[in-house]
Amino acid sequence: MPNNENDAVKATREKLEGIRNSLYAKYGEKGARRVVVLSAVGIVALVALLIVIFLYPVREISVSGEVTMFNEGEIIEAAEIKEGDSIFLRSARDIKRSIRENLPLADSIKVTKTLSGTVKINITFNEVKYYTKIDGKYYAIDKDLRVLASSESGTKYSAYGAVSVRIPEVRPLEIGERIVFYDTVEETDTEGELLYEVVDEKYYAYVSDFLETLEESGFLEQANALLLDEKYDVTLIYANKYKVRFGSIANLDAKLRVLFGILEEGSTQYADKVEIDLSNPSAAIARPDPTIDFDEFID
Repeated sequence: MPNNENDAVKATREKLEGIRNSLYAKYGEKGARRVVVLSAVGIVALVALLIVIFLYPVREISVSGEVTMFNEGEIIEAAEIKEGDSIFLRSARDIKRSIRENLPLADSIKVTKTLSGTVKINITFNEVKYYTKIDGKYYAIDKDLRVLASSESGTKYSAYGAVSVRIPEVRPLEIGERIVFYDTVEETDTEGELLYEVVDEKYYAYVSDFLETLEESGFLEQANALLLDEKYDVTLIYANKYKVRFGSIANLDAKLRVLFGILEEGSTQYADKVEIDLSNPSAAIARPDPTIDFDEFID
């Protein structure tokens, strides 16, 4: 063992001497000493920089802008930063990227950091137009069926005018991703047999088509709920008074024009609750129905 240690020491010494000789040969004695000194200074500076990076903490995180639908805690959580983290480990751009990934509803995001250890986040959000309830949880969605946010309460969205939407059965939802309807994904048993008939995703295009047309029609503003879980029994709860049945969304523009005519004509204004059947727009029916319970349609 001592011989092995001596051999290792000798090999190391010879290597260092070789490096020194190379420096002397290339830069001369003074130049070699200067290189050694500068290298040592560089190493010390690097170590000091690393110490600053890892030990200089975030002392405060302040959030400004829109902090109503999403509070400061939710925004800070979405930023994936906390007090005590190194203020230099993540750039402002990286923090912005985390917020946008975790809160797709975010519109404008500005992140600044100060030498005193403060991270400042200023944020605004886009409007939430729709939300849906899946397995006891509420999800904000857009007309293209992209999932924008989640909450334990539907009032988080309805309080800001978002419309409750019922949709067909779906796969587990992921923030930032489009909804995937359950039976559009193939599943087999242990013998390789299909567990159910697989449906082409185009079958459910009526959901986003209806949402888009509704936005353009002007009827969205007073909409309360949309029942889109049945392709051929699409229903709109409107102005806390009307239950409007469209049937399928075929001839949807014509059906919306008929609906506008019925509302403008005003013959149903005296009734508290009205059912309108537009499934055949050329023979639309509007009649009072005091038995309608609007609460059952709004989650």
